[in-house]
Amino acid sequence: MQVNRPDMVSWLVFDLDHSNSLIWEDELLPAPNFVVSNRKNGHSHLFYAIVPVCTSENARSKPIQYMKAVYEAMAARLNADPAYSGPVAKTPGHPWWSTWEIHGTEYELGELADYVDLAITPPWSTGPDLDAVSHSRHCLLFEELRFYAYSVVNREKEQGTFQSFMRLLEAYAYNKNNYRQRGFSMNLTAAQVKATVKSVARWTWDRYTGNSQCHRGVMNLDKNLPLKERQRLAAERTHQTRQKATEFKIRAACRLLQEKGVKLTQVAVASATGLTRQTIAQYQHILGEANTQAPSNVTPWSRVPGNQAMLIMLYIRYQPPRRGSGVDF
Repeated sequence: MQVNRPDMVSWLVFDLDHSNSLIWEDELLPAPNFVVSNRKNGHSHLFYAIVPVCTSENARSKPIQYMKAVYEAMAARLNADPAYSGPVAKTPGHPWWSTWEIHGTEYELGELADYVDLAITPPWSTGPDLDAVSHSRHCLLFEELRFYAYSVVNREKEQGTFQSFMRLLEAYAYNKNNYRQRGFSMNLTAAQVKATVKSVARWTWDRYTGNSQCHRGVMNLDKNLPLKERQRLAAERTHQTRQKATEFKIRAACRLLQEKGVKLTQVAVASATGLTRQTIAQYQHILGEANTQAPSNVTPWSRVPGNQAMLIMLYIRYQPPRRGSGVDF
């Protein structure tokens, strides 16, 4: 089935041409929502539900490129087919396939990005992926134009000016605006072409460096370490940080519920923290520890310093279940 609408991506699907459908565990990556496997050879599709990213002609380019960078980096870690671009995928639940539904959580792109090194697959590393955007004239022009801009910007910075760089991009874009010949009902308007040129030119002139030194993280790892080792260390650090934050939320919620006289069940703690019941189940030992405490051992909220009590309650109530992308779209 076609899992994504033509103008919206809600699922990242990875095509595994190998039989290790649990490679995401080996690589310390987040769990997919679905694993849909071929019963005969074990090859599978991993489905990750994400906050939808618009890819229509009116969509902004930065979210699209960020999504692509995350997808390509995860595909490399999963040893997925880099040529797979959909739009069809194995249908979850169909009797032809073996379907494993793991969870119903929707991922933020930034949450997935925390587990990978985007620098291993910068958006300009291989060339435009025109098949992935063949449904949109705007996206086709953007893909073709940005790669041309990458190829000439350094020369123009040395020998020309921003204005000469703009003129080159305008000429290239107007030559590529032949979408009627490519099967579309009409070409882009002059205003649409100009807007795309302006966007690509400004970003490329100001920010393109011609290398992959981007999104290296905060660990400042030795660049001489093998890339696989740096990825493993970064993933472990992210996992430990998230685990500690989750433990704090659950312990604080248990204290609050006990003070209110509410039984500490997975459902109750999940509701108090905003986490899923599946996540709470992974920390069942915390609920067990809290349940073994005598009521007298629980410090009443009236005796907790005011500021501390307020901060803990606010943390439980308003802390989102996952960190956002951190990207200014």
